[in-house]
Amino acid sequence: MDKMGAQEEDINLIYALRGIQVLIGAGVGLEASMTHIAKGGYGIISSDFSRALSGVNSGQRLEDELRRLIKSSKSSDYQRLLTSMLNNVISNTDLVASLEQQASRAEENRTDRLKRYIEDLSGLPEKALILGFLAPLILGLLAISPFLLGGLQGVPGVTIPPIDKMMFAYKGGLLVTIVLLVFMLLGAKAKDPGV
Repeated sequence: MDKMGAQEEDINLIYALRGIQVLIGAGVGLEASMTHIAKGGYGIISSDFSRALSGVNSGQRLEDELRRLIKSSKSSDYQRLLTSMLNNVISNTDLVASLEQQASRAEENRTDRLKRYIEDLSGLPEKALILGFLAPLILGLLAISPFLLGGLQGVPGVTIPPIDKMMFAYKGGLLVTIVLLVFMLLGAKAKDPGV
């Protein structure tokens, strides 16, 4: 499965499920519910429904358009919604109960993904804070060490590095710190469940 495509479909799926459920429960037909969702606010689901309704308006059957959407969808939850809608069109099944069950399952899945994401990120803020605070502090102390230890220059066994080398180490260390913080941020972003 295409992870990004499935993630785009899942982002607004619960809202679309609940919207269709409310409309169908209020006595609005499936096609009118799809028209409401197609008018926007539900991301890729709105554009999919809009294309399907355009096909229906040009003479295609609603069930054929739903089958096309099922084939092109990447998220299993979205495919389940479309399959329920198709079953309703074909055999007039109880769509409201099916939508309620699917919405509950989708909410549980979203909650589980969010919990896993939070667990995966545990400790990351502390690591970033330590790295972002202590590295510049320690590097700064090293950079000014030639000034602090300048009086020890003649003592046997003590060598004080030149200032230019220490400033190079300071700047290089800060660059490495920034790169590490960026990698930590990118790692957190890569784990984003998209909920």
